[in-house]
Amino acid sequence: MKTNSSTELLIELHDGLPRLGPGNADSTLRALALCDPLPAAPDILDIGCGTGAQTLVLATALDGHITATDICDRFLARLQATILHQGLSSRIQTLAADMNRLPFPDRAFDLIWSEGAIYNIGFDNGLTAWRRLARPGAFLVVSELSWFSPNPPAELREFWTKHYPAMRSVEENIAAARAIGWHAVGNFHLPAQAWTDDYYRPLAQRIPVFRETHRDDNHAQEIADVTVVEMSWMDKYPSSYGYEFYVLRRGIRVATAGIAADDRANSRGIRTGPARSTAGGARSS
Repeated sequence: MKTNSSTELLIELHDGLPRLGPGNADSTLRALALCDPLPAAPDILDIGCGTGAQTLVLATALDGHITATDICDRFLARLQATILHQGLSSRIQTLAADMNRLPFPDRAFDLIWSEGAIYNIGFDNGLTAWRRLARPGAFLVVSELSWFSPNPPAELREFWTKHYPAMRSVEENIAAARAIGWHAVGNFHLPAQAWTDDYYRPLAQRIPVFRETHRDDNHAQEIADVTVVEMSWMDKYPSSYGYEFYVLRRGIRVATAGIAADDRANSRGIRTGPARSTAGGARSS
């Protein structure tokens, strides 16, 4: 009997779902609104695009060109079919590429986007590797699984320590981003319904079929078991953890003054500078 890898099984479990991870259009647009200013037609890179739920939102909201990358050919094929159906071939280009070795020149993009994907190579590693791709003043937007509470329940911490040991608090991630050289523009919690309504509900409907298809595969059954437990945590502890959107910006250095131009832009009302966490106050869940 063929033994399927975890990656193959997870792709199968998610294939055809409306989203491949937590998120919704409203949150994508909220993060995009913090990316001010952008050029009239920005060059955009969507890293780990999956089947392109957020890619299509960006294409609707902006007039620029989007390069959407993912390592999974099956997901890219689905996105490409949607692009052709919606007449967006001149606006969106898909490319199979490893997010840790992206084949683009330095300073190629005005906006770099990655929803729910940076965990594949690690938050710090992604922010470091992708910085060279950002033009001066460009924005980087990522969503990352983060602790919202300094003292989460023990059973929750035990689960995520096992399945995502690199998970940190919002404050720790912002500090790491600044240490790497990014300006923190803003951040906010992904609402709980973006997990439950837009991702977990369709996924829960898929699991019984997945279990039956792989009824003799213990590894597949373990993946289904972990997924069910994971879904239960969001219902039980939505205030303790979740995805945080981080909106970051690369500075613009002015040689004569020796300071970052986007620091000076604060006095003109442009949204830059230190982030203000919305923890506990602005969440809609």
